[in-house]
Amino acid sequence: MGPSPSYRAIVRSARWEAMRCGLVVATLALAGCGESGDAVDEAPTCVPSDPAQIPHETLSEYCLFVGPLVDEVPAPGVVPYTVNTPLWADLAEKGRYIALPEGGTIEVGDDREEWVFPVGTLLIKSFYFTLDRRDPDGAFRTIETRLLINEPDGWSNHTYVFDDAQTEATRFVAGKRVPVSYTDADGNEAEQDYLVPNTNQCGNCHERDDEIGVLGPFTPQMNVEGQLARMEALGMFSEPLGDIGAMDKMAAIDGPEPLETRARDYLHGQCAHCHRDGGGGGRSGLSLLRWEDDPSSYGICKRPVAAGDGSGDLAADIVPGDPERSILVFRMKSVDPEIKMPELPNRLPDDAGIDLVSEWIRSLAPAGCD
Repeated sequence: MGPSPSYRAIVRSARWEAMRCGLVVATLALAGCGESGDAVDEAPTCVPSDPAQIPHETLSEYCLFVGPLVDEVPAPGVVPYTVNTPLWADLAEKGRYIALPEGGTIEVGDDREEWVFPVGTLLIKSFYFTLDRRDPDGAFRTIETRLLINEPDGWSNHTYVFDDAQTEATRFVAGKRVPVSYTDADGNEAEQDYLVPNTNQCGNCHERDDEIGVLGPFTPQMNVEGQLARMEALGMFSEPLGDIGAMDKMAAIDGPEPLETRARDYLHGQCAHCHRDGGGGGRSGLSLLRWEDDPSSYGICKRPVAAGDGSGDLAADIVPGDPERSILVFRMKSVDPEIKMPELPNRLPDDAGIDLVSEWIRSLAPAGCD
């Protein structure tokens, strides 16, 4: 079954206005809105388990949602959000939520860095498949929910995999391969394996300078269609944001911004958590930060550093005018776990992202590298 309120559609599209009760419902003792805007019945109050027992063995113990767990109707204080440039996830779609501790607020600093969350914050991200891609608001299957928990000694990451009945998600440390069947956009039956990463693999993306951190929630990513203003109205920030219209904003892959802006913002969203100082790919010398201003550092005619098979016998990360001779595109297209970039997930290439980056490289001049 699909969700009763359209929270998943809201998170997918960022069209917050489609939610009749508004974002403020996340702080009220209402389960959500029905089709007519009337409040739906609320599930019995969930009593959170002892925080000292974190991580809990089941997702329901965190009391993040009311009603059927899989519907993801936010409990009071759990706020849905979206980002401008989401990470590719092998065709899986995502629901994203922030749960701040009582009285806790977010410190927003330099636009280039992440927000500072209070101890006790939970960041929640669920991965699900629409079962008929011709009907994006129809039936779905949730595979997993990942939590980042800000504990006194730093962030911890935990993964919960849903059962076949879609009634509970249980903590998995070792990861799992899940077969998924669905109808594609052309009406054809399709199947694929979805890989739930093991706990250690989460660090491949979330670890910087040997510490686990967050990726998506920072101003340019969160500056989406009035989202910051609504969060500010909920009292989620420690200080007033000021002129939100003047704040930095990342470009969506299909946005109106110039080609180079969209391509580099896409690469930042997919790759810069590793390809930056302190990240897993930092030693390569390739920096894919959107504010990197040295063309050689972000790949233009840059020779690979110990890339091995990952270079595809190609000479440079980005060869202006020639995406087919660029290592960056070669690795984006691969599904070989030893070659594919980003490393996770690695079952399917992101065709839209490949097309965007290829178009940008094709537009660069002069063509070729000396």
